[in-house]
Amino acid sequence: MRFYTHVVSLIIGLLAVATPRITHAAMESSAIANACNALAQESFGLKDLVLVINANKAGAAMTDVFDEFNDLFDAVLDNIGLVTGTLVIADPAAQQSVYEAYSYFVQGLFELMDGISTSATTFITLDSQNEFRIPMEVQTLRGVVDAYFFNVISVFPANSSYSSQSNNQKGQVDSHFRQAVHAFHLATAKSPNPYSNVTSAKMRMRL
Repeated sequence: MRFYTHVVSLIIGLLAVATPRITHAAMESSAIANACNALAQESFGLKDLVLVINANKAGAAMTDVFDEFNDLFDAVLDNIGLVTGTLVIADPAAQQSVYEAYSYFVQGLFELMDGISTSATTFITLDSQNEFRIPMEVQTLRGVVDAYFFNVISVFPANSSYSSQSNNQKGQVDSHFRQAVHAFHLATAKSPNPYSNVTSAKMRMRL
């Protein structure tokens, strides 16, 4: 049931991105910065929990991980609609404030996904279902983060350094999400590169 709730919520979030901006009330730049900072704090908090479980092999706390993933998902989703409709920020000081908060959230996601990656083997040892459950949580969060970042980036002037830098960071975040998912696949693989092994075997058979 949780999975279907996430799918429906994600569709709503993506529709918010596609909705014409003039139909929504503008969000103050200070509010955007505060929201990014709050989301960053949630990300760091979840990262800390992940690392504690990894260090202590505390399987009973895995429920808290899923709960915090859900909370972070909901918080990001809520903010998609809030940012939608905000006009491009003209004040350089406000642009810098939003960019710094955006970068803080980016850093939080970097560290969260790195923590997830390094904890893959432990999480699967604690519960074999985590091989599939954690990647699903990561992919679900990835969808709303992508939509949220799209909206935040749109408040920077298109030709500004803030726009190009935030777009670059968005791509790096996406890479961290993919690496976290891949870590769970590798944790149960016989080789760090199982697909190439299969390909090589097929080529040898042809020879």
